[in-house]
Amino acid sequence: MSLTKKLPEYPVKLFRHGGSQAARLPKELRIDAPEAVGHREGDVVILRPAPMRAWPKSYWESFGPVGEDFVAPEPLPPAPHRDTVLETL
Repeated sequence: MSLTKKLPEYPVKLFRHGGSQAARLPKELRIDAPEAVGHREGDVVILRPAPMRAWPKSYWESFGPVGEDFVAPEPLPPAPHRDTVLETL
């Protein structure tokens, strides 16, 4: 008798996209994030949501108005990849 619980498994389709390999995940394995990070443990690949890189929309507004002496920092320079990710948040 085994004391470990067997986790459910789902079929995942693998395919090539350009020079990369991609996976089509079933809804049971979807990651609710715009990006994921992964690592390998032997022949097992583990994916998890990537750490948040930007504050959620309306985060700063949740603090209320700022004083007249507040100076906003300069905007970040354009970065197409970052800007695409931020637009999805």
